[in-house]
Amino acid sequence: MEMQLDPTKDDLPLMANTNHMIVKHYVLDLDVDFKSQVIEGNIVLFLETGNRYRKAGCTGKEGCQSHLNETCKTGASEPCHVSVSNASVFSSEVEYSDFAICGKGEKDTSDKNGNHSNEEQASGIASSKNCDTESHGNKDFLLVLDCCDLSVLKVEEVDIAAVSGIEKFIMSAELTDVSKELENLRNQIVHKLVTLPSDRCQEQLYYYTCCSQAPGCGELEFTTGSWSLEIRKRGVQTPTDFPHAIRIWYKTKPEGRSVTWTTDQSGRPCVYTMGSPINNRALFPCQEPPIALSTWQASVRASAAFVVLMSGENSAEPVQLQEGRHS
Repeated sequence: MEMQLDPTKDDLPLMANTNHMIVKHYVLDLDVDFKSQVIEGNIVLFLETGNRYRKAGCTGKEGCQSHLNETCKTGASEPCHVSVSNASVFSSEVEYSDFAICGKGEKDTSDKNGNHSNEEQASGIASSKNCDTESHGNKDFLLVLDCCDLSVLKVEEVDIAAVSGIEKFIMSAELTDVSKELENLRNQIVHKLVTLPSDRCQEQLYYYTCCSQAPGCGELEFTTGSWSLEIRKRGVQTPTDFPHAIRIWYKTKPEGRSVTWTTDQSGRPCVYTMGSPINNRALFPCQEPPIALSTWQASVRASAAFVVLMSGENSAEPVQLQEGRHS
């Protein structure tokens, strides 16, 4: 039976299996609709296998424990005030990835079924699996993310090998085994990208952006629970072989507690997120345990009547998509 918790009173459960895989970088690409009070778009996750995970299988929790290798170290984030309707920023910690928008929804047709081949997301699925027991033996590996009050529409693997210029990672000394199957090659590219040294931070950000726009190369099965999103690739039984770059298409719900729709002191509509350490799960699927610090970047599209504010080191330049809307 699934946990029945009151987010206003109870501690939120941490469901993400960070001991097997950890997110190193998030790329969010979102549209904000004030009429329906929905934020919709996609998020790309760049993942690394836990440092102590052994492909042959773990013998206990200690053997599975991962440790975060920080890359692209930067100082504390400073607010980025953007007087336009879109912002793209790069921040050093996703747990405080807050943004606010001051200033065409469609009906949610999600079904109520538990397993998906990327039809539409179910709003509630019972019994989240224990991530440790589901990751080994003859069962498919499950990537478990913290998630609630989101309509997940589609999950897919990202073909980062199709990105122009990515050959520099394929042909580097660490990636000389071109006989490996393409999926292993993609995972090696992600490993090379997320472990670039800090003096190559801007190059890293450039390739994160390019890779996040690469086409999908296969849909992944997923199941949603009240507090989690579970993703599997059929036949893949270890974190090492699981896709290390995935894209999740989703939309928020007006009642989601990570997003607040309100009005400002002048009565104009606005929306903001607190970016709390363990309550981003109704804004985007994520890993919320304290060990899961990561970098992030985001693009937010909104009507030209609104101003987007976001924390982060980098400022964004607005681009007009069409009359009355910026990107």
